[in-house]
Amino acid sequence: MSTTNSTTPVIPEIENIYASIIIFALSFSGCLFNLLAGIVVLRNPILKNAFGALCFSHTIANFGVLFVFCTWVTPTTIIQYEYTDLTFGKILGQINILFWNACCYSHLVISLNRFLTICMPVKVTNLFNYRNTCFIIGFVWCMAIGHVIPYFWRDTCYVAYDPVSWTWIFGDTPCGAIITTYTDYYTSVAIFVVMSTLDASTFTMLVLYRRKSHLTSDAETKRRRRVEIRFFTQSCIQGILFFYEVFNFYYIVTLNTNQWFVFMTSTFAWELCHCLDGLVVVLFHFKRSFLRKSSQVTTMFSKASDARSNKKY
Repeated sequence: MSTTNSTTPVIPEIENIYASIIIFALSFSGCLFNLLAGIVVLRNPILKNAFGALCFSHTIANFGVLFVFCTWVTPTTIIQYEYTDLTFGKILGQINILFWNACCYSHLVISLNRFLTICMPVKVTNLFNYRNTCFIIGFVWCMAIGHVIPYFWRDTCYVAYDPVSWTWIFGDTPCGAIITTYTDYYTSVAIFVVMSTLDASTFTMLVLYRRKSHLTSDAETKRRRRVEIRFFTQSCIQGILFFYEVFNFYYIVTLNTNQWFVFMTSTFAWELCHCLDGLVVVLFHFKRSFLRKSSQVTTMFSKASDARSNKKY
């Protein structure tokens, strides 16, 4: 993500089309993955808990980011729309940053949920009860809204998509520099550091637990622990995707000024992270819930149809 207004030279029209195809393919498939992930979370019995609720909130944020890319970034790149930095474009930039920050804080609270679940499995049910889970999800979205409050002063604080450079740019103003540095860069890195610390602590606790409980745990406890490990593995993979996005945004993108290099390490990396985020949820839970339940529903309708046919004849 660029932080200043672009001075990218004019490039061949065919390259704009190539970039548009990449943006659309990732954003559209990502929207489908996250839509399917949301359905899976709602239908999977083992996700009827705080972890599932946090994943669902995260999925909504992923979908929001990718929907903006699909419906705004793709067409403006194709036609090279010149007025993306007007009010409407700035509002969409504000919305995109809202969803991005919701994703960041969702990563953090999911890691916290995994840490507390492993460290204090008896008390975690009370800590993450329905009321507290709703409060945590509300906190995530309130923090995300807090990040975009400065963007209401759209003349000086804004982020808008630049179809010429194929990147999002912050306003080249003092306020733009502040939100780029403090509410974007420092916040994202701080969230990643805390999240990584929690994940490392959770992994350590899992290793210690396995050594101590190999002979003492009953079958039910071991089964629940396997489920928690699967949830933790999912969380870690999504954390790795978050690291990939942040590392590309704030370091790799600075290593080269070639437009395609900047695009692949900013816009492409941003989309890819949210796209794969939804896919991870699908891969971890789809086969055990969605397909099985769909087949059961199909069988029920088939039996009902047969019963009606037999009765008729």
